[in-house]
Amino acid sequence: MNRGLQTDWFEDARFGMFIHFGLYSIPAGVWNGQRMGRNDYAEWIRMQHNWPTPGGIPRAEYDTLLAPFNPVGFDANAWMREARNAGMRYFIITAKHHDGFALWDSQVSPYNVVRATPFRRDLIGELVTAARAHGLKCGFYYSHWLDWDHPGGGLPPWPESSGDYPITQPPQTAYEAYWTEKCLPQVRELLVKYAPDILWFDSWGEGHKPFLTEDRLARLIRLVRTTRPDCLINSRIGTDQGVDYLSMGDNEFPQKGFDQPWESSGTLNHSWGYHRLDYKWKPTRQLLRHLVDNASRGGNYQLNVGPTGEGVFQPAAIRRLREIGAWMTANGEAIHGTRPAPYLEPAWGRLTWNTTSNRLYALVYDPKPGTTIAFVGPATPPARAWVLETGETLFVTPARADGFELTLPGYLPDDNILAIGME
Repeated sequence: MNRGLQTDWFEDARFGMFIHFGLYSIPAGVWNGQRMGRNDYAEWIRMQHNWPTPGGIPRAEYDTLLAPFNPVGFDANAWMREARNAGMRYFIITAKHHDGFALWDSQVSPYNVVRATPFRRDLIGELVTAARAHGLKCGFYYSHWLDWDHPGGGLPPWPESSGDYPITQPPQTAYEAYWTEKCLPQVRELLVKYAPDILWFDSWGEGHKPFLTEDRLARLIRLVRTTRPDCLINSRIGTDQGVDYLSMGDNEFPQKGFDQPWESSGTLNHSWGYHRLDYKWKPTRQLLRHLVDNASRGGNYQLNVGPTGEGVFQPAAIRRLREIGAWMTANGEAIHGTRPAPYLEPAWGRLTWNTTSNRLYALVYDPKPGTTIAFVGPATPPARAWVLETGETLFVTPARADGFELTLPGYLPDDNILAIGME
């Protein structure tokens, strides 16, 4: 799977922004005064409204969202500035989600932001320009399996869980027409026009298997490899063969790493797209620990933001991004450019290691002033140890046959995660 140097930048980055934005950002989980059902993922409202009653929102009714789609608050530089200041090194946006609506001027289908809405601006192009100005890599989520716009596109793979009503999928001939008429040509457009660093494809469970056949996936992967060889492909394309890194399930954070690059995508609250009634905001403390856990186990963390229908980040999202960014300003070297340390994971926190500088980092969870923590595994103690945020030198005791001990400072600049450098 791993193409070596091809993925080095991705592993060095460790932290990226996911963005779910589209027509669904206008109703924001509520249609005609009724909250959507099933899993409350706002980007699924077209199919999950009135669930478990079959049908969802009829296409013609859903398309009444085209006329009011005019996110006048959208500022690509503002979005990318928040990402960069949070310590993120790349972004991935839903260039086309399951409803089939594209955020660029696609020549393949007029069902897009430039041709079908009053906004008439290329959101993808503006974001790519802004991202590169801020030194960020660019990635696009493209829904290759499901497409509720094309008559041959895949539909929700229901029944998938309790309460789901059965859906009749298009025949294989119709799906092949979708694949050749829309999916492959639009992916080619994205590759040629915007030169992305990542294409993020989405599948899960078993429902995709009749459609994402070996032949179709081979054609899609070959298209990416021949058009832009440096573009990374994730495993949720429907296979872990011939791709560059593993993608976990939604908000899935493994307890141990893998022998190839991997990432977790997670939400700030519950929904991916903006949901006006979603108040399940996760505290910054939890989000930071997801980042540290993944980095220490060799994984990336892709943190999602769902902008409002006006094209702006919610205050709760901005607060969390900036709080993470404040921590990363002081401690980012313990995350960026690191790999898993070759030692046992300690009970008191996590370890990361920069193989270039040969620095070991201790990320201490819930530190207590003046306490001693033990390191098991290093053959020799470090020559020096210091608190990253303040530069305070710490006392190292080579008191163990299998490692050493380190005494935490009497005054802690951070009682959530204290970052310590050693060399």
